[in-house]
Amino acid sequence: MTTIFSPEDLVHTYTSKQAEEDGLIFDVDLILKRPLKNSRGVYFFLKYVTCDLLAKGYWNDRCKNGVQNSEKGINDRCATCDVWINHQGNKLSCLQQTLNIANIFDLLYQAQRIFQKKAVDDYFVSGNIELPSGQKQKIFIAQNESGRYTAMLPEDY
Repeated sequence: MTTIFSPEDLVHTYTSKQAEEDGLIFDVDLILKRPLKNSRGVYFFLKYVTCDLLAKGYWNDRCKNGVQNSEKGINDRCATCDVWINHQGNKLSCLQQTLNIANIFDLLYQAQRIFQKKAVDDYFVSGNIELPSGQKQKIFIAQNESGRYTAMLPEDY
């Protein structure tokens, strides 16, 4: 197979792992503390969701310490990606209690319905979901370097 670019042609790369460390995307596998697989051992198609999409109603309003976003408490901020970024040692220590798991599973279900409409040889699909607020939202689902996919808002693409 002939490649178009050689490593010396690349100016810059930014991996999904770097974006995760920077707090731009959330690893869906962390919800269950292991990758989601079907009965045949095939990984669930979605690996990441952008934090901008999660901010559309997929966080709970209160942190595990019971402090609202606008209040001061043990944490400077609660239920935001900033908490996740500031806790590099244990990335989910503050967010486990702030993720709205039911809403996230609904997001995963809706994303899967969109993904199923994708042509077999395509690496990108878009569609509309219903946010927890009831509003409709267009999302993009694009393949990343892991071979799995990232769900995002159009402006995140």
